[in-house]
Amino acid sequence: GDDLSRIDKHAILSTLQGLQKPNGSFVALSPTSTKYDKADDVEAEDDCDLRFMYAAIAVWYILTSLDQKDQDEDSNANNNINGKKDYINIESATNYILSCKSYEGALGLTPGREGHGGSTFCGIASLCLLGVLDDVMSRDDLRGWKEDLIYWCVMRQKSLRRRNKSSDGNDDDDDATTNHNNNNNNGYHVQDDDEEPAGMVGRPNKKEDTCYSYWIGGTLHLLSSSHLIDGWALREYVLTCQSPYGGFGKVVGAMPDLLHSFYSMAWLTLSTEDGCCDDDEENEEGDDGENVVYENEMRSQVRESIGKLSRLDCALGMCAKRMSTR
Repeated sequence: GDDLSRIDKHAILSTLQGLQKPNGSFVALSPTSTKYDKADDVEAEDDCDLRFMYAAIAVWYILTSLDQKDQDEDSNANNNINGKKDYINIESATNYILSCKSYEGALGLTPGREGHGGSTFCGIASLCLLGVLDDVMSRDDLRGWKEDLIYWCVMRQKSLRRRNKSSDGNDDDDDATTNHNNNNNNGYHVQDDDEEPAGMVGRPNKKEDTCYSYWIGGTLHLLSSSHLIDGWALREYVLTCQSPYGGFGKVVGAMPDLLHSFYSMAWLTLSTEDGCCDDDEENEEGDDGENVVYENEMRSQVRESIGKLSRLDCALGMCAKRMSTR
């Protein structure tokens, strides 16, 4: 991959430094290109939420996490990075992230706002990239927060029911529309009014969405707790959102787009790690041997397909072999 030697790292990092406000957040635009004199003058309604925090810290991490060989080669160069911590105030950034904690344990985009799957990932991934996640989670003044956060994330997965078979082997529901909606969905109902798919939602009482498989699933992955969700059910939901045209849509039956295709595949990659989709006793042969055989065959095919995906750096949301230092 590109070693980034052609860019002026110091200039970019200096710009990031100017974008950080005293409260630790980051504004979207350099104050010199706006009506403001410095970042702290940017008004509250302007963009300075956890999305920009995460984007700034990801750029900072990539540009300062050079391997030892690159550091040696750049030691006498004009764009040498001296003291990566000098470019970001890690303490104030950490405090701002923590100020976005909502009462349920999740993180809102800004202080006082509702917890959300996307902003929660941005905050937790930022703490990870800053290298303070473990320290924060072990702080005495934050005792119990990790458990609340994990509980909130796990509860964002909707329930799923398997398709029942009648004694003659046909589906219990013979309604043509229902059967049409359920075709080619690996034996699961996905659109009945009285049944919900096993996708992730970004907030309570919202609809499932494939991108939250990564935002929520990735947060749990960074907290070493992805084994607490029903990984196989979430895999099934994401796979039902594939389009016959290629790619993944936001929900079942939606047209595919690049964003949801990327985050669907990102989650599928993560699902191979940390015991998220380990086989359990549900796969042991029971009363309906035919269904068990079908499910085991399906899972084998899914494992083989997902196993071909490259390993992902969860906090950065990019191929792990692009960043050899992690």
